[in-house]
Amino acid sequence: MNDESLLPRRLTVLGEAMRPVRQKLKAELDASTWSNTPVLDMVATVQHNLAQLETAVYRLTERINDLMGEVVENEAASDSEVYRAVRRFEATLWDVLASYHSVQALAAYGADAEACDLLADVYRHSLIEISDWLYELVETLADPMAAVKKRGLPTSGYVELPLTLELTAAPGLAGLSRWAERHSLALFPARRKPKTGLGFWGTVGAVALGWGIGEALFGDDDSGTGGA
Repeated sequence: MNDESLLPRRLTVLGEAMRPVRQKLKAELDASTWSNTPVLDMVATVQHNLAQLETAVYRLTERINDLMGEVVENEAASDSEVYRAVRRFEATLWDVLASYHSVQALAAYGADAEACDLLADVYRHSLIEISDWLYELVETLADPMAAVKKRGLPTSGYVELPLTLELTAAPGLAGLSRWAERHSLALFPARRKPKTGLGFWGTVGAVALGWGIGEALFGDDDSGTGGA
């Protein structure tokens, strides 16, 4: 079976371009960081970093929407346009990763040390979910038929395969909330109402792949039916 007959070139290129992004993210998550930056104001540090992460989530939404509009839904998208869209997504992702590493590098003690660890957990949890989403995206684009069969979708006719990135609340957020209460701190000041209505966490974006699967793609079975 030739995968090029399943997906148009722009989607194959998208998977190829995203693979090193996911690999680099995983490597960065596995790397160690030294704690060597003294914390002068832990309350301000927590507020600043959560505001940064909130902003980054909205930017990720925009970048995924760009992938849909400029690549997935754009039949005329060239290889260079695909890579440009991926680079914009990657730049936003690296901003989140840089903030995470900055939190990891904080040197604090006592209750502040606990807050540092919990804040890092919030970042790491979101980055792992993004990494898992990238893995699913890359593997689906590399072998779309395997993804179709894994989900139990029809193996003939038109198939739509949504790949949804949903960020969930990190386990450490509960502890961070308790720490914030002790400092009379609002973790998420009411600066604005989320446009999505989902709050800070929820469905960030979805890449919906759709294509027609022909009977001939399933090998030389003369019966006209494909194996599951």
